[in-house]
Amino acid sequence: MKWTDRATVDQMGQKTCVRKGCYEDVLVIAETSKEEPNAEQLKYYARGVGNVRVGWRGKGEKLKEELELVEAVQLDPKALAEARKKALELDKRAYRFGKKAYDRTPPAEPMRAKTTKP
Repeated sequence: MKWTDRATVDQMGQKTCVRKGCYEDVLVIAETSKEEPNAEQLKYYARGVGNVRVGWRGKGEKLKEELELVEAVQLDPKALAEARKKALELDKRAYRFGKKAYDRTPPAEPMRAKTTKP
């Protein structure tokens, strides 16, 4: 399948409220595709949190999806290490099965432990 999705910054400095809470200085990205030129998926990103809301506008039926953040969980060090391990495994798989999509980007690398200099 060929993806034709494109995104542009739609709004900056917005406020949005979801079940998890309200966020200031939100960036809104509008995504479109050639397959549905009359519809846009709107993605709301809050600094330090990530995607907190997905909405839509336009006449396209396929994109009438609405999502919102309901819970945020801080991982402990063990769970974070496991999530990083799984992400690296997924990245390797992506390069194996999606070479054309990933051939212009370097593979993910494990994070190195931070050291402090005296």
